Amino acid sequence: MTIEIDDSGTGDLIGSAFILFWRRETNILIKKEVPLKLYQSPDFNNLTKEYIKNLFIETFKEMDIPKTEDIYLCTGNCFDLARIFLKEEEYNYHDAKIEGYLQDCVEQTYLDHIIEEYDVPAHRVSLESGAKRFFSLFHWVYQDFPRRKAFVKSGFPKWKSKWEIEAKNKWMLEMVSNEEKRLSDPKRNSYRKKWSHRR
Repeated sequence: MTIEIDDSGTGDLIGSAFILFWRRETNILIKKEVPLKLYQSPDFNNLTKEYIKNLFIETFKEMDIPKTEDIYLCTGNCFDLARIFLKEEEYNYHDAKIEGYLQDCVEQTYLDHIIEEYDVPAHRVSLESGAKRFFSLFHWVYQDFPRRKAFVKSGFPKWKSKWEIEAKNKWMLEMVSNEEKRLSDPKRNSYRKKWSHRR
């Protein structure tokens, strides 16, 4: 038997993260969520790693994984404490690049979450994580910054030092631009002239 384990959303700008455990031969797939609130703490790095380690302990019992089973684990640093657990308990695990079925499943799990939970338009986000998805989500956040900033993983250092400031500035510029367009609208000015003549 073989277990594959992968994550999604751990480096994305908004929402929870997810860890999926898949037993290839029986196609058993277990999904676990790492809640957004943990990523909104300045100590998110330690909190999330501890939480993920505990998810491993819980899920390994749930799936009844023997220590002889081959375990292939994504190389992400979110699994640092989980790796210590695997070593200490002498599980047969290997660091690996997870591709194919499980990778697609875990990324789709994250996309379904942000689409259903926050109404992010499906066409705005790609299945593949990385810079393209980050900037798509950043653009979505700043379009309604006062409301959507609550969905951000605000514990990320770069959010406070850079991206939050930039998002707020872009939102304010859009508000000014929209107001200028509204004030220069010919229909609006025509209505104002008619109203003035009536008076």
